[in-house]
Amino acid sequence: MSMEQRITTLEEVSQLVIAALRRSNESMQRYEASSALRDEAMLQVGAALEQIQESVRDLAEAAAQREEAMQALLAFVPITQAEIVRLDSRIDRLEWA
Repeated sequence: MSMEQRITTLEEVSQLVIAALRRSNESMQRYEASSALRDEAMLQVGAALEQIQESVRDLAEAAAQREEAMQALLAFVPITQAEIVRLDSRIDRLEWA
């Protein structure tokens, strides 16, 4: 192989290596951009999960308050029934009077 052929071959190989390095660089840049998008998406998912957890806590608190209110109302039912019976008796006595 002559010196000229060797130089030509080296130039061709150099061009191929340069093209491969450029493609590799472009691929790495796309990978980094994708990684950045993935990281941002993960942050958004994390924030959404925190909001969901807060909503669940709020809902649990509201359910507990609702349960307390229901128990208070149920405790008042016998008192209301007794008052109705008392008023009904008074009405009956007034009608007979």
